Amino acid sequence: MKNEKDVKREVKKLLDKHRWFWWMPPANGFGKVGVADFNAIRGGVFLAIETKFGKNKPTVHQSAFLTSIQAEDGFGFVVNEDRLEWLKQWMEAFDRATV
Repeated sequence: MKNEKDVKREVKKLLDKHRWFWWMPPANGFGKVGVADFNAIRGGVFLAIETKFGKNKPTVHQSAFLTSIQAEDGFGFVVNEDRLEWLKQWMEAFDRATV
């Protein structure tokens, strides 16, 4: 992988494979600051994923958004190229738990 775009491509594949309804809010000045790159829902469970590449970290606003999702019993993750396998394993466990 060379950049964040590559990470996003892999996250899209995982979300599709595991049958999540997902969307990517546009990154512009008209929306809420810090909204995650991916927002998804499946079986009434909300999932937010902020993607990064390399040593990049979420901004204060991005971290606050993910924390707010978790406070409402949703799941909020930061995923980079090293954590894609972890996300895959989480989704597989979610599938097993919701059968």
